[in-house]
Amino acid sequence: MATSVALGDLLPDKLDSVAARVRTRMCDDKEIKGMKLAWGFIGKELHKALKSALDCDMIEVMGKSWAGLSEIAAFGDPAKHPPGERSVVELGQHDLKRELHPVIAVTIAPCPPVELKFLLELSANVSGVRLSILDGHIVGGDLGELWASAQLSYEGTPLHPAQESAKLGVPGEFSFDAPGIKIPNISSGSVAGAAAGR
Repeated sequence: MATSVALGDLLPDKLDSVAARVRTRMCDDKEIKGMKLAWGFIGKELHKALKSALDCDMIEVMGKSWAGLSEIAAFGDPAKHPPGERSVVELGQHDLKRELHPVIAVTIAPCPPVELKFLLELSANVSGVRLSILDGHIVGGDLGELWASAQLSYEGTPLHPAQESAKLGVPGEFSFDAPGIKIPNISSGSVAGAAAGR
């Protein structure tokens, strides 16, 4: 896979508001509320855990969005594109949006773990991409420039201003681990559009 950006890299270096939000949520437990805890330290550890949970490649996440586009849908149908057929599909400038839901479990002994559910909204602008498709899977491609922004929220409240990446040029071609990213078969009715602004 070509060098890309991990989603966690789109988060700010500091998330000061995380500690306050987590404290409010965790203090619902009366035992935790009565403890004297280093909430600043807990917030820093949570930030590290979030970056680790989001240590996934942005191109791979985008690949899953491309697989759901109407322009790609027919390539998931083996009746139209039989096994062994290789196709290249070119998409011009487009925007992709995707939501991810990282969950971090925090344990403060002797209390049971508390699961904290976050929302990461990813927006990417792509100048263009050529996708290589084989056997109903996107197996790789060649990407033009892209830039992306990410917004992390907790319980409906943004934890920082949207963090935007620089304009990136992904060098050369990229590929996905075999068999690639599956394109939903349109005959199953599972395809939904994922791009906007074209």
